[in-house]
Amino acid sequence: MRAWIKGMAIIGVIIACTACQNNEEPSANNESDSPEVNEEATTPNNSNDEAEEESFTYTSPLTGVGTNDETTHRAFGVMIENSAQARPQTGLYQADVVYEVLSEGRITRMLAIYHSTRPDDVGPVRSARDYYIFLNNGFDAIYASAGGSPQAFELIQRGAVNAISGLEFDGIHFRRSSDRSAPHNLYTSYDDLVAAAERLGFTTEDMEPPALPFNDNAISENTIDVNEVSISYGSALNDVSFDYYEELSGYIRSVGGEPMNDYIDDNPVAPRNLFIVEANHRVIDDVGRRDIDIESGGRGYLIYDGQAVEVDWQNEEGIILPFQDEEALSFLPGRTWISIVPSLDDVTLINE
Repeated sequence: MRAWIKGMAIIGVIIACTACQNNEEPSANNESDSPEVNEEATTPNNSNDEAEEESFTYTSPLTGVGTNDETTHRAFGVMIENSAQARPQTGLYQADVVYEVLSEGRITRMLAIYHSTRPDDVGPVRSARDYYIFLNNGFDAIYASAGGSPQAFELIQRGAVNAISGLEFDGIHFRRSSDRSAPHNLYTSYDDLVAAAERLGFTTEDMEPPALPFNDNAISENTIDVNEVSISYGSALNDVSFDYYEELSGYIRSVGGEPMNDYIDDNPVAPRNLFIVEANHRVIDDVGRRDIDIESGGRGYLIYDGQAVEVDWQNEEGIILPFQDEEALSFLPGRTWISIVPSLDDVTLINE
């Protein structure tokens, strides 16, 4: 018998996902298959076990994991597509932090923040939204995208973010894969992002991102056991689940009923920390783009190592963080996935 927590489901916004306009690349609506999860795969830097066994010189600010590599370099934020045609993605499991938010209709998009790893392949890269730019700036990151909404272009054009355009550098620091059709086939790498940033005159060193709060004993009181989390976006093709795997110290992510394994090496996307927050969403055009309130705070769930607790969230200098009774909470060392949803009624916590 499953123990579950679930509110009354709300009627989702039923808007057909159409092509991005205003210099964005067109999208399509074909389904694609995802590979099965590799049970032997592991996600590096998803725990601090090694750090407990040996001494490290530095601590990664965005994972809380010990390292002997200097951490003063700047982070990069990359917009990753999540339509069916873009799955499975590449390099997403290597991100220190991922924000997942609705972009159009019932399809989410991810802002992947890279700092502790330097992936060889990342993508598919897609278009910008203004709220992703605000979240990116919380980490002082250089922002990579391909196209964007009018609101995002306004921010980029007035210099509100150090932005790299995948369309401008297509064929230079971004490449098209031959096994997918445009616009679902644009990829880059960490080294290419650094090269593009330097060509644009952006600072890439001596600009370490603000550190997230980490604690090896971060779990708070009043927790419940949770080994599965589901998020409904009103579409079976786009609904998400996270299943806890103790051997990975993380929650393996599935979308549309398929494990979200890496396209190249089959590693699962398995963050240690899940942070699901409720924010007001308002549709602003006939394409289904949204205005999302990421400033006012609200309710959320903080989930890690098979446990969950209901929390509040606050925006602290551009970073969404958990609080309980006005006291800041910490994450466990490892990777963090932050889902911003219209309502916690669409979230189900399961223990079976």
